[in-house]
Amino acid sequence: MAKRHEKYQFTVDGALQGTSDKIMDGGQIREATGKVPASDFVLIQIVESSGRSISLEDQVKFVEGETAVFLSFRSDRVFTFTVNERGWEWGAATIAAADIHRYAGIDEDHELMLDSDGDTVISPKGQLDLAGNGVERVRSREAKTVTIKVNGRPRSVEKRRYSYREIAAIAYPNPDFENFNYTTTYLHGVDDAEGDLVEGESIKVKNGMVFNVRRSDKS
Repeated sequence: MAKRHEKYQFTVDGALQGTSDKIMDGGQIREATGKVPASDFVLIQIVESSGRSISLEDQVKFVEGETAVFLSFRSDRVFTFTVNERGWEWGAATIAAADIHRYAGIDEDHELMLDSDGDTVISPKGQLDLAGNGVERVRSREAKTVTIKVNGRPRSVEKRRYSYREIAAIAYPNPDFENFNYTTTYLHGVDDAEGDLVEGESIKVKNGMVFNVRRSDKS
């Protein structure tokens, strides 16, 4: 746990630690957070949007005012892969797509593709298997489709702007706009926007956006 008089800070698995030492080796970092015996753990430092393994003897130089980020794994093996041509090391046989987005600093509106498997798109809720032969190569690109929820049901749609009537038609196929009104609200939009979508308006959709559409008789 970090203390006020300690000049340098770092986290291991999200737990904040402090030290007065400008330089610590991998063994000391493990032991400072109860990862003992230290040799039972792989330690990964997230630096410059990449992951690199820190051995027991590797020295880490801390910078005052910056918080170094480490992840630990009870493992005896380091797995390698690339993200946008940057080398990565990891301490588990799988890595969640969400962790690649988070630690590689990839925008949530970009999708991950497995370049080593014919440009297969990795599901935002999926994971990458690192235990196979060869080095997996991941690329990111602006997503062509996004997944939204309309009245509680996931829908995969083209990434673009949608009009009031188009959203209503997703909720109610073949809508009858002459005889019915549609009340549409949305949550988790771009920049976490929320509000109402009315006739004559359109809105850009993003992954995880939620729409609630209710139909009422005009008569």
